[in-house]
Amino acid sequence: MASSPPFSMKNIVVPILGAISIISTGAVAWLLATPPSVDPRASKLESELQEARQTIAKLKAELARKPAAETVATASSAPTASDPAAPAAPVMPNTRNMKEMLSSPAMRQMIDSQQAAQVELGYGKLFEILRLSPEDKDNFKKLLIARQKVQTDLSLQMMDPNLTPERRQQISDEAKKQAAVYEASIKDFLNEPQDYQTFQEWDNTQPERTAFDTMGRNLFAASAEPLSGSQEQQLLSLMAEVRRSPDSIGGLNDQTGGDPSKVNDQVIQRQMEQLDTNHRIITERAGTFMTETQRQTLKTYLDQMKAITKNGMEMFRNANK
Repeated sequence: MASSPPFSMKNIVVPILGAISIISTGAVAWLLATPPSVDPRASKLESELQEARQTIAKLKAELARKPAAETVATASSAPTASDPAAPAAPVMPNTRNMKEMLSSPAMRQMIDSQQAAQVELGYGKLFEILRLSPEDKDNFKKLLIARQKVQTDLSLQMMDPNLTPERRQQISDEAKKQAAVYEASIKDFLNEPQDYQTFQEWDNTQPERTAFDTMGRNLFAASAEPLSGSQEQQLLSLMAEVRRSPDSIGGLNDQTGGDPSKVNDQVIQRQMEQLDTNHRIITERAGTFMTETQRQTLKTYLDQMKAITKNGMEMFRNANK
């Protein structure tokens, strides 16, 4: 089986957009603006984002030239890295413009062109674990890509702040229905109960896996005591377990009912408090399979992810004022 391709922030465009809902605003921040660098290694990730940001800037400019478009910034007026007066983070377009921007043919073409690469990135190693034949691998990829496209379309609809509560609930119900349909299809495709269980375990840790691939793996690799493959899997499972804990208040989507206009200071504060609690639990429980040195690296990683998440939430809040 072909191994998963090298990670690139250009490849993360799709999962960010494919999962775009206010539950993933921390990831949206990586795409639409450069978050504060907490570690020198983050500069490499920021440079790889440049191509995606340039594409978005062009789309913003196109929207600005439309008489009916209500834009907050254009590519020509937006501060650039060479502008000494440029702020630390660019202004994020409001939710309405961002939805229109992400729904544009140019952006959707970019999303579609990256779908297969993202599935290969996120599930390539799983394909090897499941020992899929080339034909089965191709068909399974198509199924996962189709699932991702549905998630993208429904998420874009949810970004409209003018939706009525009834319509928002309809979209939410449709998302759950589609999730169930694809879950059944995947279970039927894999056929073997053990294979389906392996897929579920992999899929349930996908948010943690994506984040770890983005920053965590390189951070640990450069540390005095890198993680072993077994430790890495233990960490991802632990983080997913804590995130999905019944005691968790849930993400922004749970707190706002999917309405981006309800993202306010109080909601962000509750999210940050929940992250602090989650990170404390993760760090403590990681002591059962990590050394003290490794736990210090873990703390640095979690602090970086918190900074990115907070930056994204604040940008999303400001975009809806």
